[in-house]
Amino acid sequence: MGPAPNHDGATADDKRVTVLTFDLEDRRYCVSAESVASVLGIADDSALADADDPWNAGAITVAGERVRVVDLPRVFGASFRTMARVDAPKLLVFDATDDTGRYYGWLIDDVGTTSDVRPAALEPPQVNTTHIKGRLEIEGREVVWLNEQTMHG
Repeated sequence: MGPAPNHDGATADDKRVTVLTFDLEDRRYCVSAESVASVLGIADDSALADADDPWNAGAITVAGERVRVVDLPRVFGASFRTMARVDAPKLLVFDATDDTGRYYGWLIDDVGTTSDVRPAALEPPQVNTTHIKGRLEIEGREVVWLNEQTMHG
């Protein structure tokens, strides 16, 4: 017996979610696009890149709002040295805030495009972690889907 259809006739396996892809070094990642408030260019990330804790690399002000920055190249990549980093990183700003009202932002190498994907197609993570929802293929390339809610703690 197959999955039961929902109210519009589609099954749970047919449900699609829009994700936003982004790059860290030679790997591609994604998050739910509806959780991203904006994508910004960062002219100088040296203060963030030199922070002791990449999970709390500092905060910046964007349009009058404070954004707590996670330095993802240092969390997930091999770019522990600032000289190996890209020249013009991007900042994904999420619509979620911490208990002090600061928004969360992830420093990334480059932003990709949005794609509609089927969550049912996710392959489970290869390691036991709550930070990764799974892996899937988008446009012929493996993409790791990160769980932004657990990343924000």
